[in-house]
Amino acid sequence: MVAAAIWRVWDFRKRGSEQGRVSMMWSFYALVALGCAVFGGTVIEFFFVPRPFYYSAALLGVALLIVAGVIRMAAIRTLGRFWSLHIEIRTEHVFVRQGLYRYVRHPAYLSFLLEIIAIPLIGNAWWSLGAALVGYVPLLLLRLRQEEAALVARFGDTYRAYQQEVGALIPRFPIHRMKRGVD
Repeated sequence: MVAAAIWRVWDFRKRGSEQGRVSMMWSFYALVALGCAVFGGTVIEFFFVPRPFYYSAALLGVALLIVAGVIRMAAIRTLGRFWSLHIEIRTEHVFVRQGLYRYVRHPAYLSFLLEIIAIPLIGNAWWSLGAALVGYVPLLLLRLRQEEAALVARFGDTYRAYQQEVGALIPRFPIHRMKRGVD
């Protein structure tokens, strides 16, 4: 959890090299505050709430945290100078559909979602997990909708087609149904 906290602080200071028009800035601060509350609540629950500790939940949390980190690093690398922790559309913004963006429209949001679930799992902090699901997740989804609207406004029908083909947070894999032939 200490490593996750250090990484998160480092992540906040990272920003793309090109600045753009930012919208819904308040959501960034709200997500940071809720994330800190979930993290702090996890620490408090771990040390001060007597309950059994489930190693399987903690290991699942560690695995989710690692997956979240890999996803976020891949998203940052793919977006390069267009990476931002804000809903930010730049003048020279280009439509990116490489890397993880072939499978998920918002891999960074997916990584945030996995992380906010992972931290309480690591500490077996069930109240904090509930707070994450009730507070953080709906706000993240609201922000995702706003970013989708900004991307549609910037890229129009190209982005609308992308929305139809690629899931926002969960990959869509085509299911091929085989027709039964008559022998």
